[in-house]
Amino acid sequence: VAGEYARGDEALFEHHSDHLDRHHGERRMKVVIFGSYSSGKTSLVRAIDPHPSLTEVRTHDGTTTVAFDLGVRERGGLKMYFYGTPGQERFEVAREVVAFGLHLGLVIADATRGMTRFEQHVHAELKKHGIPCIVLANKMDLPGASLASVREAAGPGAVVMPITASTGEGLDALLDRIAEMARAL
Repeated sequence: VAGEYARGDEALFEHHSDHLDRHHGERRMKVVIFGSYSSGKTSLVRAIDPHPSLTEVRTHDGTTTVAFDLGVRERGGLKMYFYGTPGQERFEVAREVVAFGLHLGLVIADATRGMTRFEQHVHAELKKHGIPCIVLANKMDLPGASLASVREAAGPGAVVMPITASTGEGLDALLDRIAEMARAL
C-alpha cells in the first residue's frame, strides 16, 4: 500500500497548521475531507452547507468531483471551511493543493464496504503527521453498513463516528466534535 500512495505523502501533509487562523477576531478552521470514490464526500459537504461550491462533472454513473467542493458552517464562534477532495487517484495533485494548511482531516468511508486501502492509508498519514482526524462511517442507513468494521480498520484509539451524509444524520454530533477539537488548537 505504501508504494501505491507514497509519491504525495510528504507533499500532502507537510504543510498543515497546528493553530487556528484568526481574521478580524473570527476563528477559522480548515477541514479537509478525504475518501474513496463514491464514499460520500460531496454529500457531506451538501449536508454541511445547503449552498456549497461544487466542482463536479457528469460521468456514466452520476457525477464526480474534479477539483474540490467547499462548504462553510459556523458553530460556537468558529467558522469552519470544509473542503471535499476528489476520490480518484488521478486527482492526487488536487488533493495536495486542497490539503495545504489543513487543521483537521476527515476520512469518510462507505460503511457498507468498509475502509478502502486508500482511506486507511490517508488515515495513517494524518496520524503520522500529528494532524487531528476523525473517521466517518457513512451510509449507516443502508443494509450491510457496519460501524464495527470501520472501527476495526481505523485501529485502536481512532475517533470513529457514524453518519449518513445524504440525510444529515449524525451531522450535529460531528460538528460538535470538530468544535471541541478546535479548542485544542
